[in-house]
Amino acid sequence: MNAETLLHRQAHPKFAPRGQLTSQAFMPFPKDEGLLSVDDGDQISAAEAFAYYTGVLGHQSCGVWSVSKAEADGESAQAIPTPEPDRPAHASLDFRGKSEKECRKIAKILKILARARGCQYSPT
Repeated sequence: MNAETLLHRQAHPKFAPRGQLTSQAFMPFPKDEGLLSVDDGDQISAAEAFAYYTGVLGHQSCGVWSVSKAEADGESAQAIPTPEPDRPAHASLDFRGKSEKECRKIAKILKILARARGCQYSPT
């Protein structure tokens, strides 16, 4: 993973109504324990990440939106590799130790960056 690596984030349909990504897509939930799941674009394409997330894991996604490692790191959501046995391209944006207010601010900025880049993969 380098500064230009794209980090692919799946957008639940609730977080991209009418194709308009909301900051909730980049907001960690309590179950995440401060580590927001993404996929390392050096290891897996946006389309492959979508296929795995929806087909193998059985989760819902309306598309893949991405930020670069440099963008995430620059907003204090450091991108770190967190490979899993059946998902070696798994990575995380580290929100640990941040207040909810800080997380919301970072999520809003990441949303803006991802929207500027455009959806990287959509099934429609």
